[in-house]
Amino acid sequence: MVDTPKGRPFGRANLLRNDVLSRRDFLGTSLALGAGVAAGATLGAWPGPAHAAVGGDLKIMAWEGFTLDNELKAWREANKVQVDAAIISTQDDVHAKLIGSNPVRLDLAEYSQGFERFYVDELKIVKPLDIARLPNFTAANIYPEFYEAPTWYWDKTHFALPWIWGLNALVYNPAMTKPITTYKDLLAPELKGKVTFCDDTIATWPMIARLAGFGPKFPNLTKEEMKTAFEGLGPYRDQCRVFGSSNGDVISLFASGEIAACFSVWSGTPVETAKRGVKTIYAVPAEGAVMWCDAWFMPISAQNIDTAYAFMNEAVAAKAQAEVAKAVTGGAVNKHAPALMDADTRALFDYGNLPEVFRKSPLQGQPPRTSDTYATYDEWTQAWTDFKSSF
Repeated sequence: MVDTPKGRPFGRANLLRNDVLSRRDFLGTSLALGAGVAAGATLGAWPGPAHAAVGGDLKIMAWEGFTLDNELKAWREANKVQVDAAIISTQDDVHAKLIGSNPVRLDLAEYSQGFERFYVDELKIVKPLDIARLPNFTAANIYPEFYEAPTWYWDKTHFALPWIWGLNALVYNPAMTKPITTYKDLLAPELKGKVTFCDDTIATWPMIARLAGFGPKFPNLTKEEMKTAFEGLGPYRDQCRVFGSSNGDVISLFASGEIAACFSVWSGTPVETAKRGVKTIYAVPAEGAVMWCDAWFMPISAQNIDTAYAFMNEAVAAKAQAEVAKAVTGGAVNKHAPALMDADTRALFDYGNLPEVFRKSPLQGQPPRTSDTYATYDEWTQAWTDFKSSF
């Protein structure tokens, strides 16, 4: 959710682009792509016919750590598949390669929630999926919250395959503060100068709206409602001494003892602070958390069609789901994956009551690109920039 170049996990967000990376922006520091996967590989041009069978070269574009190089290693070797993976820094990186008269060849890529209509209806860079070619993606295998849901499915058509999700919420250091159960706890006098925000718009914008009483309306707030929401952040800003320029920056601030809590950040943060000898707690307060979900889609320039379908099908198989959920501290879409998880990974989310998870932390999109009624994406970006400059 922040603009972080691959291999440089603690970079500052580019606020004129989509911020979607900070929940995973430090994974690349210790995660080398395995055999058959070349991170950031040069992507070839579009021309050429589709392959007739599974195998050969598969060009994908995904977030750092989300390329399934470890989880699908045996499948790649058995099918002689060479995956060339370009790494996403911001969501804009994806559509930049696909717009225009000569789109770059990509067999698969990811989009985050809020980009579906932009990609399908406006940019027209998405091939509809033949769901019959994805036998692991069925109502019997997939949680209903992800199966035929409108973020990926409309007009009786599947446009993308949701495959990994998670929650951004509050994280705190229990050695520096009492348990935090509501965002109002961040306003305690003893936390003055010990709170931070992360430069992560998908994690923060929905919560900003929620704290102002506009949660169900997000991302469709009027300009006045958006202004009110940002004005409501004043007391929280006053509790901050520094601003976390990325998820990795927040990790470092926790590790150095400079902060006791972060407003909204990736659920895997405690795993990373523990590596630095600092215990932190990920907590979903009374106000809920902010959900994210990534989906595979087939770009218009896809060439190795059969292998792309096979890759997606394996990505939502129970075993791969359990393994990748552990690797990225994420959630599975496959109903059978939790049974294959270790206890810590399974305990990250309440799989036994996902409807309640969605009720408290709904999957929400992004502000509209253009609108005469609501504050636009660019206007939210400017308001966020102004908020940061007030530190």
